[in-house]
Amino acid sequence: MIQWYTGTIAKKQIELLARSDEHELVAVVTQNPDKDGRDAGEIAGIGPIGVPATTDVAAALATDADCVLLNPPFWDAGLTARILRSGKNVVTPTGGFELRGTPFHEDLEKACAEGGSTLTGGGNMPGLLNDVMPLVLSGYTRGIRGVWTRERNFHRDYAAADVLQLLGFGAPVEECGPDSPRAGMLGQAFHWYEGQAARLVTGALGLELDELRTTAWEILPAPRDIHLPASGLTIREGTAAAMRYAFTGYVAGEPWHTTVIEHVADLGLGDGWQQSESDPEFSIRVDGDPGLSVDFAHLGVDGLIQLNAARLVNLVGPVCAAEQGCRTILELPFVTGTAA
Repeated sequence: MIQWYTGTIAKKQIELLARSDEHELVAVVTQNPDKDGRDAGEIAGIGPIGVPATTDVAAALATDADCVLLNPPFWDAGLTARILRSGKNVVTPTGGFELRGTPFHEDLEKACAEGGSTLTGGGNMPGLLNDVMPLVLSGYTRGIRGVWTRERNFHRDYAAADVLQLLGFGAPVEECGPDSPRAGMLGQAFHWYEGQAARLVTGALGLELDELRTTAWEILPAPRDIHLPASGLTIREGTAAAMRYAFTGYVAGEPWHTTVIEHVADLGLGDGWQQSESDPEFSIRVDGDPGLSVDFAHLGVDGLIQLNAARLVNLVGPVCAAEQGCRTILELPFVTGTAA
C-alpha cells in the first residue's frame, strides 16, 4: 500500500494501515517539503512506524505496491492516470464514483488498460450519503420518483482553517454569493462530485440524467463574532458564517436527485439551519412506494474523519480484486469492515 498525501483523512488512513494485519504500508507521499523524510507515523501522530514520507513522486511510482490511497485536495486526473499506468490500483475520495459521461473517462480507462489497474472512488459524499445509501434503500421500495439527501457540517471542532476559508467563512458575504468568483470555483467542484452521484443513482435505476443544476446558494452573515477554537479562526460579525447549497439532477426535465450541503460556524443561526448538535449529519428521503426516510450519524468532526478513512481502507481489497478499469461501487464485490 502507498498512502499518497498526508492531510487530515490521510493521517487517519496511515494509522489504520499501520495497525492492519491485512495491509502493509510501504510508502507515503507528501507535497510538503517540511514533511520530506519524516516518519509517516510521526506525521499521523501515532509514533514512528519505519516508513519515511517522500516528495519524490518518481520513486513512489517505482515502489512495488498493489494499491494507492490517493488523497489530493482536489481531483487530479493527470496524477491519477500516471499512478494507474504504473500498475497500481487507486482508491480516492475526489473522483472515480461514476466517470462515464465525463471528459476524463476515456483517458483513465486507457491508463487502467496500460497498467492492468483499477480505479474507484470512496468517502461519504459521494460514497455514502447521496449514492450508496439511496441505492441500498431503493431495494426496499418500488416506483421511485426521486431522491433527496442532505449533509450538515458544524465546524466548531474542524481544525483545517484553509478549508474553512476556501468555503468562505469570515469573508464578506458579497464575496460568497451565487455570482461571485468563489461560487464559480466551488460550484465547479461540487458539480464534479454531485454529478457523479446523480449519474450513478439514476443510471442504476434505468434512468438517464439530463443535467445537474445548482438550485440553491444561500449565505448567512454572522450575528456576532464567532470563534472556532479548533481552527483558530474568528468570524467577524457580518461576515459569512454559514453556507447552504443544493444541486439537483434532472430526469426528463423534472427534478429527480437533489443533494443539499450545509456548513455552519455556529448553531441556531437561522430557521431551517442546524439548531443542535443532536441534529443528524445525514438525511435521506427516497420517494417511492413506500416512501423511505433515514436520518443518521451524530459523529462530529472526528467521527466523520474516521468514517471516510475507514471506507477508503476497506475498499482496498475489493478494488484489487475487481476487473481492471474505472469501476463504480455496483461493479465491486460487497464491501465490509473488519471485526475488532
